[in-house]
Amino acid sequence: MSDLFLGLIALAVLVMAAIQVAVVIIAMRLARRLDRLADRLEQDIRPIIASLQSLTTDAARVTAAFRAILAIFRGQRKESRPAGDEEDDPLFIG
Repeated sequence: MSDLFLGLIALAVLVMAAIQVAVVIIAMRLARRLDRLADRLEQDIRPIIASLQSLTTDAARVTAAFRAILAIFRGQRKESRPAGDEEDDPLFIG
């Protein structure tokens, strides 16, 4: 009877070992697939990042141009104002 129990225990240990080996193999395959997925994703995202970088560069140029134009308008506005105290209060009549 004890030989039967020992045989069952040995069989159970063998099944558990086989399951563990299968889990390790499946985990390795999954890791490989995830690595390939990460590589593919990196290759697909690279052009998007490049276009975003060029877009931000263009936006920076446009912003700099608008700042320069705004500075020119502000300079002209300051030059066109008369230098006097009569325009301190535009609602004052008198």
